[in-house]
Amino acid sequence: MHLILVINIGSTSTKIGLFSDEAVVFKETVDHTAKDLSPLHEYDGWLQFHWMVVEKVLKKHGDILEGVHLIVSRGGLTKPIEGGAYLINDAMLQDLRFGQYGWHPCNVGPAIADMLGKRFVVRAIIYDSPVADEMGPLARISGLKGIERKAAFHVLSQKSAARKATQELGIQYAQGDFIVAHLGGGITICAHEHGRIIDGTHGLSEGPFTPQRTGALPLQEVLGFCGSGRFSKEELDRRFFSQGGVHSYLGTHDMAAVEQSALDGNEEATLVLMAMGYQISKEICSMAAVLNGSVDAVVLTGKVCLAKTVVTEIRHRTSFLAPILIYPKEDELESLVRGGLAVLRNQESVKEYT
Repeated sequence: MHLILVINIGSTSTKIGLFSDEAVVFKETVDHTAKDLSPLHEYDGWLQFHWMVVEKVLKKHGDILEGVHLIVSRGGLTKPIEGGAYLINDAMLQDLRFGQYGWHPCNVGPAIADMLGKRFVVRAIIYDSPVADEMGPLARISGLKGIERKAAFHVLSQKSAARKATQELGIQYAQGDFIVAHLGGGITICAHEHGRIIDGTHGLSEGPFTPQRTGALPLQEVLGFCGSGRFSKEELDRRFFSQGGVHSYLGTHDMAAVEQSALDGNEEATLVLMAMGYQISKEICSMAAVLNGSVDAVVLTGKVCLAKTVVTEIRHRTSFLAPILIYPKEDELESLVRGGLAVLRNQESVKEYT
């Protein structure tokens, strides 16, 4: 029996779980409001906030944490790396702290795992990092020399949802072609070809708008916005990545509340939700081109799947491609556990981040 403690820091939530092999000992999700997050600006502020959340949860379960064998965290925005397990080391933490390869709240997860690893005197690792890179050279061309498209997807959620689809369809992941849309606090839409994510929308700078992020924007207008001198870099980051998207139109990123408002007849809420579904649909169809039209299923996962207005729009615009399979429940913690067990059972080696 192996006790594994797993941590997943998202854009609007902190998820913590303890597993005895595959069995759940406890799982908790702490959702964060815009009011909670708006004061957080620097790395240390985000780290302190999420550390306190994790500590509060762990204090409730102190007695059963003795004997933990491994800490596993969702990865952050590091340099592109292979999939699988990586030991959390100083080089990784340094890149995440200074945001050399991008900023996201998940950047603080490995630091929290590292602190817990030192507390329990066990290894702390990441598994299937969001920057796990399986893209080919065609997908890297951006349109401006010197700027390369990068892999930054919800890899755990993406691959977990695709594997659920293979079970439902009775095929192997390595044999199928899928378009997976992770629809959560962040949104990524990816083309899976025979077990590899060969292209997808970058979770911060591309694709449809999200509950809090702008997604891709008209470039000319963005240049004017940034060159106006009215906003600091910090203010622009906040507008684009934490106060954009649905929040910028409706003043909230609570998708359940926005969906209810639409059902109650709020025309603006309905329009924004339909526009989100419209933009998601465009990206899904673009990934069909990446797969040369060979699509076994379009797979939707994440809590935005609970917004019927969004899902109805996606069905309306993409059902001609392939069957649409929906798995609202994300099981990223379970995916982290499976990776940790593969390490503890010596089925996978732990790589070194350099």
